[in-house]
Amino acid sequence: MKRALRITYRGMETSETLSEHIRGQADKLEQFFEGITGCDVVVEEPHRHHAQVHHFHVRVALHVPGKDIIADREPAQLATHADAYQAVTDAFEAARRQLQHHAEKLHAHHR
Repeated sequence: MKRALRITYRGMETSETLSEHIRGQADKLEQFFEGITGCDVVVEEPHRHHAQVHHFHVRVALHVPGKDIIADREPAQLATHADAYQAVTDAFEAARRQLQHHAEKLHAHHR
């Protein structure tokens, strides 16, 4: 594995199954773009109240040569973020789109 993956949980318990899901998403990105040198993922459950629905904020920071790609998914943006797995998937999808745009710019520059 070429990239370093760091997973941080804030305001919630560490989840091995969610960490496995994150590793799987990171592996998919690495297959899409081999130049990833680092990936930092923060999963946060802000303002947790026992009577309310859980909401999750996920931030994916990808490090590639010459650029850092940041994808944030706030719970207010999508109601589906009551599910941590969906929030992770959405954040990685946003990161993939940014990574694809970066790869297209690199390819166009090298023509």
